[in-house]
Amino acid sequence: MKSAAASSDLESLPALKVLLRARAEGRMPHAVLLTGPNPELLQRVADRLASIHLEVVDPIAHADCRVLRPSKKSRRINVENTLEVVTDLRLTSVSARRVVIVHEPDRFESVAANAFLKTLEEPPAGTLIILQTTNYYRVLPTILSRCLRFHVGGATPELTDAAWADWLREFDKLMGRLAGAGTSTGRSTEVVIPLYALCARFEVLLELFVEEALKAAPPPPPTDQDEDDAEIAYEESIRRGIRTRMLAALEERLRLVGRAHPSCGLQVAEAVDLLEQARIRLELNYQIISALEGFFLRTLRVFAARPLNPTS
Repeated sequence: MKSAAASSDLESLPALKVLLRARAEGRMPHAVLLTGPNPELLQRVADRLASIHLEVVDPIAHADCRVLRPSKKSRRINVENTLEVVTDLRLTSVSARRVVIVHEPDRFESVAANAFLKTLEEPPAGTLIILQTTNYYRVLPTILSRCLRFHVGGATPELTDAAWADWLREFDKLMGRLAGAGTSTGRSTEVVIPLYALCARFEVLLELFVEEALKAAPPPPPTDQDEDDAEIAYEESIRRGIRTRMLAALEERLRLVGRAHPSCGLQVAEAVDLLEQARIRLELNYQIISALEGFFLRTLRVFAARPLNPTS
C-alpha cells in the first residue's frame, strides 16, 4: 500500500496535475499514454491514476481493473490475452468505472493491436485505458492516434554497482586505445582479448543485476494470464529495463570519447549507430554476447580503417 506522502509526491508531477484537473472538469480522456525514461515511475503513475479513477487504494486487486502486458519470453502482447481483456470489458462490472492498464504497448503483436483498436477508440462507458511505455517511438501509429500522450519526467535510474563501474572503466580503456593510436588496434593483446572479455562480463553482470532486482522487487502483479507466462514476462521486463540502462551508459561513454578525441568524431558517431543496431537486435531476442560481439568487432573495424592523419 502506498503512503499518503507518496501519493502526494506523484500528484505534484505536471502530467498527473493536468489529468486530475481534466477529471475534475469532466474532460478526462478515455485513453492516456504515459511516456518517459523511468519505468518504475511510469508504473507508479499508472497505478495512482487507476486508484483515483476507481476510488480505491489498491486498483490492481479491484475486480474492474484489468492488466494487459507482454507474456512469455518473446515479451509480446498476444491476441489471446488481448481478446480476453476486450471481452471482459463487455461483461457486467462491479462498479460504474473500469480501468485497463497496458504495460509496454510498443510490444503489441500487430494482430493483437488490431483487436484492441476498437476498444481503445470507443471503450465502454466509465472505462479509463492507461498505457505506459519507455519506448514511445515504437508504439504503432494506430494506437498513438487514439490516445492523449503525457510525458512523465524523471531520469533513467543509474546502475551504481562497483562491478559495473569497473566494467565501464575497462570499456573506457578499450575505446581510448581505439581512438588514440592507429596500428595498435590490430594487436590482440591490447584490443581483441579485452573486447571478448567485456562481452562475457556484460552478460554475467546483466544476469546478476536481474537476479538482485527480482529479489528486491515485489511478485508479479496478478493478471488474467497464465501464472508461468506472467512470471517469465515479468522477469524479461526487468531484464530489458536493466539492459537498456547498461546500453545507455555505453552510449554516454562513447559520446565522451568523441569529446576527448575530436578527430574521431565520425568514428564515434558510427559506433553509436552500431550500438543502436545491437540494441534493436536484442529487442528481437538475439543472444546478448552475439549482439555485443557484433558491435565491438564492427566498431574495431571502423576505428582501424580511419586515416592515421585526418588532416591530410
